[in-house]
Amino acid sequence: MFSEKELNLEETDLREQVALLSESQRRQYDGLVKAALKSPSTYALLNWFFLLGLHHFYLHRWLRGVINLALSLAGLYLIVVDDSRIYGGSLLLAIAIIEVPQLLNYEHLVHAFNIRVMRQCLKRARKSLP
Repeated sequence: MFSEKELNLEETDLREQVALLSESQRRQYDGLVKAALKSPSTYALLNWFFLLGLHHFYLHRWLRGVINLALSLAGLYLIVVDDSRIYGGSLLLAIAIIEVPQLLNYEHLVHAFNIRVMRQCLKRARKSLP
């Protein structure tokens, strides 16, 4: 994972490359980016439901989201239905320990995702006719 300083440098470099695009390419890039960028505040809100993994779905990390959701539901099932509070609680605690860094580092994660999106949109815009 990159540091925030590295992310800022990469974002600056990408913005300089976007400035070199033709007007039509820049319009296409702007449209693509506007539709694909993610909001740190939305990610932070979804992160409050970190045991369910909704924040992973928001950043298109489908497999991790499905695994998180399945394990959380299994933990809740063990607690409520199967009356295995120790196993269910342990499972939920393990998920919480793994997911708390996501909660604390949300701005950095969204920034890294948005830079990847910007890079992909720049590639697509460059392929279009000038």
